[in-house]
Amino acid sequence: MSAPKLLLSALTLSMASLALSACGSDGDKVKEEYDRIEDQVKEEYDRIEDKVKEEYKEVEDKLSDDEKSMAEILESVFLPEESLDNFLDKLTPEGGLGGLYVGHFVEIEDGDDNDIDIGAVYFDISKDGLGSVDGSFSYQQQACQENNTLGINSAIKVDNYIAGKVTGSLDTLAFLDVKYVNDLGIETPNLFTTFAGSFEKKQAGTAWQGSFEYQDGLGGQTLTSSEKNCNVTYTISDRSNFKTYPLDYRLGELNVDVSGNGSQKVATWQNPRNTQYILVSQIDINKAETGANGYVQNLVLSAGETTFSPLIPASPTNYAIVVQAFDAANDLIGYQAVVQDLPESL
Repeated sequence: MSAPKLLLSALTLSMASLALSACGSDGDKVKEEYDRIEDQVKEEYDRIEDKVKEEYKEVEDKLSDDEKSMAEILESVFLPEESLDNFLDKLTPEGGLGGLYVGHFVEIEDGDDNDIDIGAVYFDISKDGLGSVDGSFSYQQQACQENNTLGINSAIKVDNYIAGKVTGSLDTLAFLDVKYVNDLGIETPNLFTTFAGSFEKKQAGTAWQGSFEYQDGLGGQTLTSSEKNCNVTYTISDRSNFKTYPLDYRLGELNVDVSGNGSQKVATWQNPRNTQYILVSQIDINKAETGANGYVQNLVLSAGETTFSPLIPASPTNYAIVVQAFDAANDLIGYQAVVQDLPESL
């Protein structure tokens, strides 16, 4: 298996920039350091891969049939492409619905009772019984904060199950440095994680839900926004649960409306009783359905806020404005999406 692409790409850029300014023996030292760090990253990735395989083999006999199916999918994510193809060829799946599913994740036991544990997630899931899964997890909480996302890759849907890898950074590329790669620490939060989920037919809205877990010891670490004058500090848990819903799902009476003209468009809603937080997302549907990062912005608002100003492009673009309300226990108590062109087509 190769090391995480984004991590190695960032490393390549950092080392290449350094190499351009070096010459002679200094250039040789830079190359040696690059090779050493690259080998170290590959070794760590292989260690994680082996650990995941071993853990599922140890518990395989204790699993139900559904859990065994999930274990096989998770294990296959880490297999070479040829083995994955052989695995998929043996399946004749049917089951969970596909399409664009939008929702949230809630961090578990991050050790910080004062920060916000809610983030945004969407999946674009193949409508076939067997197919691919794209999507993004976002940690953006305020408008001033960079729209930091973790992108889904090597992900598959089989019947009622989805599973795959998630990679990306919780800070801007300007904050990527060799120290993180060298120490395999978290000074620069470039991450690798796996996710798994299932299609819950019995749940209102026919949700896809599950969890994701970081594989590089991030749990309990406090991070801050990389933007100037943007006071966002958050503690990351090593595990989070997610729930996603089709865009026609509704929970509660939010009465979401998008009104106004041109760049003055504003989304408004009514907060349900006992609302503690509201997560509002603006998603470029065209990007989300073609594998690109569809998130434009995600904001976590307090209970008293009932308006959101979407970013308006020059030409009409199909967006989903999704409002999700949560109580003090971070349980979802309201959900509604509005889909429309912004600005309107002439």
